[in-house]
Amino acid sequence: MNSICFDTETTGLHPTGGAPDEILTISIVGRDGSVLLDEKFRPTVKIKWPHASAINGIYPEDVADLPTIETAIPRLRKLFAGADEVIGYNVGFDLGFLSAVGVRPREDAIITDTMFLFKQLMGRRYKLTDAANHIGYEWTGRAHGSLADALATLAVQEWLESR
Repeated sequence: MNSICFDTETTGLHPTGGAPDEILTISIVGRDGSVLLDEKFRPTVKIKWPHASAINGIYPEDVADLPTIETAIPRLRKLFAGADEVIGYNVGFDLGFLSAVGVRPREDAIITDTMFLFKQLMGRRYKLTDAANHIGYEWTGRAHGSLADALATLAVQEWLESR
């Protein structure tokens, strides 16, 4: 089975509406932890996102000279079309942002929400950082960076599957 695990960092929480929030970064890793895509983008609508910047550390000047997500849509569609399983932590949030730019998993793909599965096991909701720390995961980058979060999600998912 071809599984991918992914995470996004965004300008906010709402991918639709009058002034929609946008994807700033997306990282996709394979089941073996290989990096399939790790890119940053310049938003086309938002010019600043102070609340999100405080969490993800991405500021307007960091992405001002980058291409927009439109340049990555063909690659994103190919990666998601080839995935039998799509894994994410609170995966519906990230899938909502992808859907807003016309990228969706295959209809027959298994959608695995690692946050939901961890909550089922632990009895309450955990943030990804807390779930990763609970399993003894050693971060490979800054938490709330899409690549670091995708790798942490994969580690939590593998931990769950080993139980």
